Amino acid sequence: MARPCTFYLIRGKRMNWAVIMAGGNGTRFWPLSNEHHPKQFLKLIGDRTPTESCLHRLQKVVPLSHIIIVASCAHRNALQQALPEFPEDQILWEPIGRNTAPCIAWAAETIRARDPNAIIGVFPSDHDVQDVEKFANYLKIAFEAAHNRIVLFGIEPTRPETGYGYIEIGEKTDQSCYKVASFREKPDFATAQAYLDSGSFLWNSGMFIFDAQTMHDELALYVPQIVDGIEKIVNHPESIDAVFPTLLSISIDYAVMEHTQRAVVIKAAFPWDDLGTWSSICKYFPADSDGNAVRGHARLIDCTHTFIYADDSRTIAALGIHNAVIVSTDEAVLVMDASRSQDVRKVSEKQS
Repeated sequence: MARPCTFYLIRGKRMNWAVIMAGGNGTRFWPLSNEHHPKQFLKLIGDRTPTESCLHRLQKVVPLSHIIIVASCAHRNALQQALPEFPEDQILWEPIGRNTAPCIAWAAETIRARDPNAIIGVFPSDHDVQDVEKFANYLKIAFEAAHNRIVLFGIEPTRPETGYGYIEIGEKTDQSCYKVASFREKPDFATAQAYLDSGSFLWNSGMFIFDAQTMHDELALYVPQIVDGIEKIVNHPESIDAVFPTLLSISIDYAVMEHTQRAVVIKAAFPWDDLGTWSSICKYFPADSDGNAVRGHARLIDCTHTFIYADDSRTIAALGIHNAVIVSTDEAVLVMDASRSQDVRKVSEKQS
């Protein structure tokens, strides 16, 4: 049975809290990532897993005792291997994935039960932020701005990216925030270029900060079924396995963010990347004059803009390959056109 956190009530001072969402399956990183060891627990680009890095930078602003991780029961071993010293009673184990709205509702209501005045930040576990100090400074600003509002981090775009959602900014509301004019789905290249040229759009980072009561009120307004179920779980922890699978499976964007009138956005200038696909991580490895990058053992002849990631002892040889990604593990080998990185989950799903 999944065991929710056990807390004691805090009264008085407004405290900062953080939630790390670590429950994804990482299917776009097949074959390295699998259902028991997804990408957030893999050392893809450095000495830390993405979840470790997320925890590390959050502790610049939030004490460890105020950080909650939401993860899947299926990933218990992977998380405990990555973070062996993280307190067990600060982990919420989902018996089944139900998308981000139930995940965030459970964490927020768990924290609100302990600290009704809490200010809460929510952070996906699989993002990369190179400038930790700059991130911490923006996070402090967001915590201050989050009274009676939901504050989003919008990243100033540096390229016409088709793999991210966008936020259209409206008028400035105060020194640090802008109104959210609209949310836009992942665009095609021409639309992404138009967004970039306009200067009125930011990448939607999926990170946001709110006070506990505001999120409770917005969830109750737009998805009351989720709130009712989460309240049962918080009040009766033994009901988790029966109640959580019945909750509406919906993202927080569709459930709340696209409807709320209480959202504002901060233009965040820290370097940020969503480690979402194999193509998104090739830039972390040195490229040769032909744009090829390699992690592991490889021989490339007459290749351009090709990324090879070898997680085994084999040597990968590529001849006359262009704009490709090759991933080799003990279990399988993936060969694809780099433009199809978003579709790797189709291969993973076909294997299951």
